[in-house]
Amino acid sequence: MWLPTARGTGINRPAYQATVHGPSFLRWAGSKRRSLATLAAAYAASGGHYVEPFAGSAALFFSLSPQSALLADLNGHLVNALRYVRDCPEEIYRRLSKLGRSEIDYYKIRSAFNNCRPFGIEAAVFFVYLNRNCFNGLWRTNLKGEFNVPYGGKEIGENPPLALFEVCSTSLKRATLRHQDFRKTISSVAEEAFIYADPPYFTTSQRVFVEYGSKSFGKEDLRDLIKELILATRRGAAIVLSYHHSLIADALPSTWRKTAVQVTRNVGGFSGSRKVETEMLWTNLPIESVT
Repeated sequence: MWLPTARGTGINRPAYQATVHGPSFLRWAGSKRRSLATLAAAYAASGGHYVEPFAGSAALFFSLSPQSALLADLNGHLVNALRYVRDCPEEIYRRLSKLGRSEIDYYKIRSAFNNCRPFGIEAAVFFVYLNRNCFNGLWRTNLKGEFNVPYGGKEIGENPPLALFEVCSTSLKRATLRHQDFRKTISSVAEEAFIYADPPYFTTSQRVFVEYGSKSFGKEDLRDLIKELILATRRGAAIVLSYHHSLIADALPSTWRKTAVQVTRNVGGFSGSRKVETEMLWTNLPIESVT
């Protein structure tokens, strides 16, 4: 992956040369793997403290491995898994390797996950296992808060190697991890920070399950997110907002640039509804699409 050198942004901070490190140990529906080069170019144009209020698989974070970062997410199980991979990658790998990967094994472990202590190493191992073996890396829960994504079948690949867990652990040791709402995350950001916001889609016409349950991010949340990003911009932060192309641009500052990228999305969480969609990046940085 080629990444351009840093360019001036009008924001007073030192230039940063982005380098490619490694992939995430997680799969994630709607992952930005297709647009990592463009996103990395945005970071190269800013540098500074990396902030991701909707961490998900943290694919961009792991690709960049910044020296200083804040990763936050409303999904407590995700944050728990990130913490244990940071602190004991070998043990996560050892326990994960002992788990069977048949369909029968999957549903037994899914049941055990829904009944185990919420935050601990067992929950972390089960979370990584389910993420690697469920359909398309989806995170979806029922009304009781139980994980209910089906087995991934032929789509599942090999477990991540120990070396990947170790590389991710090294990157995570330079990050602060928080289980919290995006409002708290963004409002805590001072100047000289780079905020990459990739929230769940809000939609009134169809069920879209990506990182969260169907009621965890709605119209008012999207409005609040835009307000928080604008306030962070006024404090001197560099911003990249990734969202569906249908977002009403009037809510964003007219000076922000937009770039189209392609992502794979799943509607309703079923294999027949997977499709490539156009997504937009809105940013106060001078970036161009990189292929």
